[in-house]
Amino acid sequence: MNALPLELHAQIFEFACTDDGTTARSLSLVSRYVRDVSEPYRYQSLSISGLEQMNELVTRLNVTPHHLRRIRHLFLSDWAHAQVKERVVPCSDDDLDRYELEKTAALRIITLAAPTVETLVVVSSCPYTGPSLLGALFSTPMPRLAELSVHGFYPFPQVPRSMPRLERLHLSGHRNPHGLLQLGALDAACPSLVHLRISGLVAASSFAEELRSAVLSQADDPSLQSSAFRPSLPARLQTVAVEARAPPSRKGGAPRGLRLMHDKMLASLWELEGRSDSSCSPAVSVLEMEDERDMYSLLKSGWSDRLATREALC
Repeated sequence: MNALPLELHAQIFEFACTDDGTTARSLSLVSRYVRDVSEPYRYQSLSISGLEQMNELVTRLNVTPHHLRRIRHLFLSDWAHAQVKERVVPCSDDDLDRYELEKTAALRIITLAAPTVETLVVVSSCPYTGPSLLGALFSTPMPRLAELSVHGFYPFPQVPRSMPRLERLHLSGHRNPHGLLQLGALDAACPSLVHLRISGLVAASSFAEELRSAVLSQADDPSLQSSAFRPSLPARLQTVAVEARAPPSRKGGAPRGLRLMHDKMLASLWELEGRSDSSCSPAVSVLEMEDERDMYSLLKSGWSDRLATREALC
């Protein structure tokens, strides 16, 4: 240990602190020297869930100098996993006050992380504060962000160049995000986007048609030439992955009208997928999911896996 220069120790600690924050916390307890050398990487990679963890982190970050709170990789959930899995959302006055506190803490963390964050997952499970939280997220400039995954009832990114380096975007939690591709808003907000993934679609026939209009060229579909508001995709986009979830069923199965709309959506999406072998760009892939999935766990594990891959390639 003593034979290695400080610069090499710092580089080792930087590569080591790429998990959920456990390694950085452990290093701070080894010795005073290790704590001091690893301090710039203490908040480099974090997994934060629920009000208690969010408040603790905000308290620490508020008294930490800017150069020591460089958050590069962040998984953030307004609710802890156990709360996410609950089927009933309490709505007493005390509960509503707590939800506002959760949103405030989450927004503070997002604001502090925004200048340096590179990979970000935000799970917004509260139906009362989720849309405004995610709306604020999409309005926050993040100049270094390369990968973003969002789960919740999200509004659409539209602030020009708010995420100029974003290459991978995963949107989950909106059954029918009709309007996402209108007026070039997605291209304006994320001009470097290469991979787009949209999960949880149910009976979203209007969005499927919107995606079809955006993907197919005017030469392929002359009827689109006269539309001044034709949906469009980011210019650099190469792939669109769409995940459809089976409609919610009651005792006798899904309502007939809902089932018909879902089938119409799938037909449009499969048509686009079938064109992916031709000159159609970007390539569209479609995946059907039978059951509702635990998106908290899936996004967290995916974030960890992607982070390990990114660091291995560095």
